[in-house]
Amino acid sequence: MMAGDVNPTGSLTLHVNGEPVTLWLGMSVLADLQEKHGQDVLARLDPPPGAGPGWMPPLQIVVDLIVGALQRNHPDRADRWFVDDLLAQNAGGFEKLMAAAFPDAPKAAPGNGQRRTVKRA
Repeated sequence: MMAGDVNPTGSLTLHVNGEPVTLWLGMSVLADLQEKHGQDVLARLDPPPGAGPGWMPPLQIVVDLIVGALQRNHPDRADRWFVDDLLAQNAGGFEKLMAAAFPDAPKAAPGNGQRRTVKRA
């Protein structure tokens, strides 16, 4: 698989320092995020109405989400320093992980610079 390919299981494989890294964003990771960051944790990852081009989601949530997604397949790499390397070497890696976890969510219009909104039940 190439870097950024979505696995049939809904996980995502990226590469760090030339080695494949499989992230898994499942229910247990979402439960941990919800417990730590509150019921609206996923909504907080979407830009609020009127957000300017410099808006970014709460970065601690992003780091915690990726650390959690590493724990299933790479528990020895599930720390904030590895998250830095992973995101630095994979442009759009966070957005790709969210798309892998929520494949049926509507996508934002191309080229608007904003992450797609995840529709939740």
